[in-house]
Amino acid sequence: MADSHGNDRTDDGEGATGGEDVIDDRIMEEGALVLRGYVIERISTEDPNMRRNVSAVDLGGTASEGDDPHVKEVVDQLLKIADELNRNAELQHLINTVQANCAQEVFTTVAKSIFSDGINWGRIVALFHLAYRLIYKALTQNHFEIIKNIISWVLQFIREHISAWIRQQGGWDGVIRSVSRWRSVSIIAAVAFIAAAVYWRRTR
Repeated sequence: MADSHGNDRTDDGEGATGGEDVIDDRIMEEGALVLRGYVIERISTEDPNMRRNVSAVDLGGTASEGDDPHVKEVVDQLLKIADELNRNAELQHLINTVQANCAQEVFTTVAKSIFSDGINWGRIVALFHLAYRLIYKALTQNHFEIIKNIISWVLQFIREHISAWIRQQGGWDGVIRSVSRWRSVSIIAAVAFIAAAVYWRRTR
């Protein structure tokens, strides 16, 4: 759990640690729903024809999971932040340099560079946007076998690097509370994504 200063406490005994584990599991479960919802909504917006051929089941979920109003609210907030990313022409060009069938090591390198100097909701959206673009490319290039791998890579990265921060924000609801600041957050996300893409291009 976090103390009054927002720091993780590790000396509260097994009960506290177990409680945090339960919260983190919940964060991961909801994160998977949000990620799949984000990908589907972006496809619906950018390529409605393809949307008819893609469901949450194709992304490793269940047919009814998109009906959760709370998940929809979180996804809608992430989409507001992502709109700024889509309007950045340089960013879109750089995204195209990452291949849909890239190795997990390449994905992880880019993801780590997005968060190299901190975590915020904008950078989390940048991570989701990277995943969406890779999945969209996989669909258009008939690399269907790697789509669930990409989802798995994102969730593994969240568990290992981001879930504790999301817990400190009160879970995925934290992004809803930042609604008044979404434009500035989206700009931060775009800058983070550009920096990550430039880094990847220079080091591959």
